[in-house]
Amino acid sequence: MEDRRIRALEPPEGIPAVNMPALAPLLDRLTTTAGTTFFAAGALVVLGAFLAVSGRYGVAVPAFLLVFMTPVSLYFGYLVFAGSSRMRKLTHKPFRLVSGLDGAVVAGSRVSVPLDDRWFVVRLPAPLRAQLAAQRRLWVLGPFCLLPGVIAPRRGAIRDAPVKGSRPLRAEPVTPRRMLTLHRRMLASHYLIGAGITLVAAGFSVWIALDLPDRGNSLVSETRVLAVLCFLAAIGLAITALVLARPAPEPRWTELAVVSGPASVNLFGMVTVQGRTVLPDGRQVTVRAGGSDPSLAAGIAATGRLWVLGVPVAGKAAKAGVPGHAVFGPVKFGR
Repeated sequence: MEDRRIRALEPPEGIPAVNMPALAPLLDRLTTTAGTTFFAAGALVVLGAFLAVSGRYGVAVPAFLLVFMTPVSLYFGYLVFAGSSRMRKLTHKPFRLVSGLDGAVVAGSRVSVPLDDRWFVVRLPAPLRAQLAAQRRLWVLGPFCLLPGVIAPRRGAIRDAPVKGSRPLRAEPVTPRRMLTLHRRMLASHYLIGAGITLVAAGFSVWIALDLPDRGNSLVSETRVLAVLCFLAAIGLAITALVLARPAPEPRWTELAVVSGPASVNLFGMVTVQGRTVLPDGRQVTVRAGGSDPSLAAGIAATGRLWVLGVPVAGKAAKAGVPGHAVFGPVKFGR
């Protein structure tokens, strides 16, 4: 059950959102990185169309570029123009806290929250829905929202009515084991999707190797190797997904105090923080956090607290998070 004494990163109330630690640099970096990916993928789509017309490399190569790069370009274009770039323009305004969530309803992954005689509708993964049901707190800024402890914004929409078929979002506590299980299942679904995409890439590689008109082209042997590597990677991703889908054991949290500087955002949009802490055995070591979840490092820098799953050991990596919150990520302890 959530410990109400736990401090978590939240937007500053009543002042511009740009003052929230790491938010503005994160949005700027995501805009740059996603924009670069959008234009690079778009260039490959154009190349695929050119090759399809020329016919020099057969049908499989341009088909591969068009099938894979078109959705990539569209997705990252959406992230830039409807996501990070638009929210960055709103950061001169303050977030609005919506608490209590009386009348909030849910239909599948979509949550509808009453807001000024209308409804704020947002799609949330299972861990965030569980956190929202337990805490009944949501920060809203235009069509975007944040949950306590979470720095990655979710885009929603303001509508006149909730999603059809919705049922009440019941207030219920979330145990540490349930939150960890939901997080692992979400990761498992991502790995399964990755395995499927990799398997499709393997199929395209085989097609390219068989379809190339010039049989002496080095691409023939290279795509064969790529097909084998993609197939092995798909198997590895599927096995990892099955392991993550297993029920999680009851987690044991270890709380540590961390002295660190502000969180920073690297070239790839990852939020990292480095500081010093004292382990339960009395050893003073360095600690570095940063990975797939930007909220972990940003939260450590803002609150000075680190929660580790299990007992931390000097010189080893560990999984960390924030109890009661959908925040998990890796940390590395020095010696």
